[in-house]
Amino acid sequence: MQQFKNKVTNKLERILEQYLIPRLVKWGEYLENKIRRYKHQQLKPQLKFCGADVRFKRDITINHPQNVSLGDKVYIGPDVLLDGRGGITIGDNSTIGFNVVILSANHDYQSNDLPYEYNVYIHKPVVIGPNVWIGDNVLIIPGITIGGGAIIAAGTVVTSNVEPLAIVGNQPMRIIKYRDKEHYERLANEQKNTNLLVHSIDNQK
Repeated sequence: MQQFKNKVTNKLERILEQYLIPRLVKWGEYLENKIRRYKHQQLKPQLKFCGADVRFKRDITINHPQNVSLGDKVYIGPDVLLDGRGGITIGDNSTIGFNVVILSANHDYQSNDLPYEYNVYIHKPVVIGPNVWIGDNVLIIPGITIGGGAIIAAGTVVTSNVEPLAIVGNQPMRIIKYRDKEHYERLANEQKNTNLLVHSIDNQK
C-alpha cells in the first residue's frame, strides 16, 4: 500500500514539475508585467511634467514625483531611484541606465544632532540636459547640472557639474573638505555624556 502511495505521489510531482509549475511561472510573470505597467501608468500623472514616449524599464522608485520633470522620449532603466525632494529635471531623449541614483536633497551635517537631524534637509535641484546618456550604477549628488549631449560612464559618482558634450567617469576618491572640528567635538562630547548618564542610570536599576 505504501509503495502504491509513493508511486502516485511521484507521478503527481512529475506532472506538477513538467506541466503545472511552468504554466504558473509564465502566468506569474505575465501578471507581474501587467501590474508593473499599471504602476507606471499611475506614476506618470503624478510627475510635475511627463513628456511623450517616456519609458520605464521594470521597477523604478520616484520619491516626491510632483518635483520631477521628464522630457520627451526619456528612457529610465530598471531599479532607478529618483529622489525628487529638491527637484529633478531630465531633458528630451536622455537615457538613464539601470541602478542609477539621483539625489536632490542632503542632510545638514552642521545640524545640532549626531550624525545628523533626520528631518532637516538642504534642497538642491538636479538638472540633466537633452540627449544625455547616463551609464549603469551612477550616483548623482544634489545640485548637479549635466549639459546636453554629455555621457556619464558606468559607476561614476557625479560630484560636480558636467559640461555639454563632455564624457566623464572614473573619478578617484578625494577629500572634499573637513567638518567644523569645534562644532563636531562639542556635539560628540554632549552625546558621550548623555550615553554615560544613561548607562549609569541603567546600572543603578
